Amino acid sequence: MKKSALMAILVLAPMAAAAWEPEAMTRLKETGDCPGCDLSDANLRWANVYEAELAGAPNLVGAALSDADLSGADLYGANLEGADLRRSNLSGAKLSWATLKGADLTGADLTNATVDGVSFCNTTMPDGRIDDTNC
Repeated sequence: MKKSALMAILVLAPMAAAAWEPEAMTRLKETGDCPGCDLSDANLRWANVYEAELAGAPNLVGAALSDADLSGADLYGANLEGADLRRSNLSGAKLSWATLKGADLTGADLTNATVDGVSFCNTTMPDGRIDDTNC
């Protein structure tokens, strides 16, 4: 188990009316990895999922990830459309070919994040400006 703090946070986080797969949340809690999982609309606020393996086009559409630690996480090809990533730590995260359409990155840390091919479309960037790259 990579992250005992992750388990405590995810167990205590409210998960009302979510579209995510319960098996995916269990897998993420137990292993810190969940490549290709459906975590759409999941509440992962304040979660500590640093260095998590979430590649393989995981579905994080509409996920609440504000204040989460995603530093070093592998989010290659992830669909983060409409995700709330305000104040999240994405430093060193692998975001190549991810979709961040309509996502809110206000105050997020993208230091050393890999963003090759990312779809920023109506995306609120850390500094508050709107980015439409690769719309």
